[in-house]
Amino acid sequence: MDLVVLELLGFALYAIILVYVWRHLSNSSAISNILPTVLLVAICLHGYISYLNIDGGTGQDFGLFNIFAMTTWLSMIIVYWNLLRHQSHALLLISLPIAAVSLLEVAMFDGMATIEISSQKADIWHILLGVLSMSILMLAAMQSLLVLYVDNGLRHHPASIHSWLGPLQSLERYLIQLLIIGFLFMSVSLLLALSFSDESVHAQPLHKILLTILSWVILATLLFGHFIRGWRGVFAAKLTLVGVFLLLLGYFGSKLVLEFIL
Repeated sequence: MDLVVLELLGFALYAIILVYVWRHLSNSSAISNILPTVLLVAICLHGYISYLNIDGGTGQDFGLFNIFAMTTWLSMIIVYWNLLRHQSHALLLISLPIAAVSLLEVAMFDGMATIEISSQKADIWHILLGVLSMSILMLAAMQSLLVLYVDNGLRHHPASIHSWLGPLQSLERYLIQLLIIGFLFMSVSLLLALSFSDESVHAQPLHKILLTILSWVILATLLFGHFIRGWRGVFAAKLTLVGVFLLLLGYFGSKLVLEFIL
């Protein structure tokens, strides 16, 4: 089957699941037990598409849209695990459209610009750890949006908060868990980058390095403040959004400039 057909099929599956979940949650009706199975099929298809795009030729193709699709695939795996473990559907409403868009992008822009790395294992591990940290921290940003939404609703329109969103304390606790795990992977990826030669470091765009370091400092400060000063709630959610935005801007923004502008 043609790869583009698989990508469009994955997009359609995610879109159908999103509409189904949204309609049932909005009407407070029960969600079918078959949903996890259908979602697992979509995630497996997503992973297979990412594999074909990244490792389907000679070497590894870490182009912009392939990396984005891989990042959202890893995020969906974590969302799926959270769904099975806690029966939490809220993150699906944010993660599904982003995952669907990532598959649509690789279908539309496949082959426009690529970066291949075939033999540098340290580079590959650095990229994979970076992608893993971005996928987890991207989920943390999505969770921050839920925290902000529920907090605002409890303050102004408590009757409008659906029960399926769960208690605010549970949302905040899961946010911190995602932050800790994502921050650890991000730190390991940065430490690995420090072991590269000066030429490899200097080859990176300056704004990418600065934004990544700034993002790391913000997230480190947030976690330090959480454990030492008890930072949580709206303040922690907003600081998470700032830190993750800078990280994604530094990585995907630099790849966009290098692959499609310069």
